[in-house]
Amino acid sequence: MATTTFNAAPIKGRVFRIVKLDSCGNPVTGSGSGMQLVHAAFTQIGQDPQYEDGVEFFERTASGALCVNQKDDPILKRINLTIDFCSINVTGASYMASATELTTGSPTTGYGFALSEGASSNRYSLEVWQEVAGSGACSATGQQQFIYNAWPNVGATKVNNYNVELARSTLELMAETRAVSVASNGWLAKNGSASWLPAGISLAGTEHWLWNITTTAPPTAATNPTANL
Repeated sequence: MATTTFNAAPIKGRVFRIVKLDSCGNPVTGSGSGMQLVHAAFTQIGQDPQYEDGVEFFERTASGALCVNQKDDPILKRINLTIDFCSINVTGASYMASATELTTGSPTTGYGFALSEGASSNRYSLEVWQEVAGSGACSATGQQQFIYNAWPNVGATKVNNYNVELARSTLELMAETRAVSVASNGWLAKNGSASWLPAGISLAGTEHWLWNITTTAPPTAATNPTANL
């Protein structure tokens, strides 16, 4: 099997997109029920993979000589994510944090949110597009290349410290991944991500993070959410 020689560096973060999921990790569809939001005003998205160390087997003989020395492979459990906003999109931030959006007017407009006690149960997929820099910025056919990152099933979102001081107040959300849904109405089948992934790709249902080189441009940032694809 041939592979791509990728002599370039991913830089910056162009936009991120969230797509509303149900509790099983499938995009929510239907009139008024689904949501996708493309946002550009963020300062960073970081990931911290969480592994369970492999079981270690170590034993000596009665004379002190080595008898058994083996350690199982580590197991990926989940990925912890942090999302730092530069400016806050009220609808997106309130949904991600499982908060109540504060709305008024006609048409209804969100101006804030209320964070209540209780479980943070809302789920969403998170996708981020980066530019490619260096000698590999463009493909062999002269097209700009991008890095497409996708965490298909995200939730358990928490609001981090929010400080009011002589500086800009930063809203930071922390979340955890689960494995992607591979149902017939799952994330890959329904939310349109296939245009940023190889044609005919199939997933096993154990994936937490997808990373791909693509020449398909990222979506355009928008203030208002749109219905799911």
